[in-house]
Amino acid sequence: MPSTAEKGSSLAKALLPLFALSLLAAPVEYLAHEGAHYLAARLFGANATLHFDRVSLGGARLGPWQSLAFTAAGPLADWVVGIAALLLLVRRYTPLRLVFAIWLARPLQFLPALLGIDLPSVGSGADLRFTDEAVLARAVGLSPEAFIWLETAVAAPLLAEIVLLMPPPRLAVLATLALGVFTGWAGWLIFGQYVLP
Repeated sequence: MPSTAEKGSSLAKALLPLFALSLLAAPVEYLAHEGAHYLAARLFGANATLHFDRVSLGGARLGPWQSLAFTAAGPLADWVVGIAALLLLVRRYTPLRLVFAIWLARPLQFLPALLGIDLPSVGSGADLRFTDEAVLARAVGLSPEAFIWLETAVAAPLLAEIVLLMPPPRLAVLATLALGVFTGWAGWLIFGQYVLP
């Protein structure tokens, strides 16, 4: 029977790939999300520029439907990747599938704002007016808050399923994933501007 030290060492070895992959989750998500906006803008003829946290349109004016498609492209990329990864995760657990499946947690980044907490230093301000969700909310006649709560309500059971699909010990896996994602997110907010100014 393995000793406690051996079990701990074995767990650490199992969690290390997850931590490494989760460090990259936020930067890759930002690039995919903003990349989808960028591709939509280019598709509509804009001379777009990809930045680390946004896409500038180079003075182009998009029509109303083009603007809506441009705005929806980023969140749509997050949801498509997250759902596809969750479907793969249901078939078989791998750390990479888990890291991509948590892209479904996108609406959780707005929870501080919904609760009236302003955290601009970590990229989560209380002003939701300029988010993709606010633009999409206006298009369907909802407030940004109502749209984000609806998005959260859709994501919550999917995120619960992801937790249930994690191998034991789930708390260690969840903690490792969260630590890696938040560290990667902070790193991207600090250093991303030097990668894609």
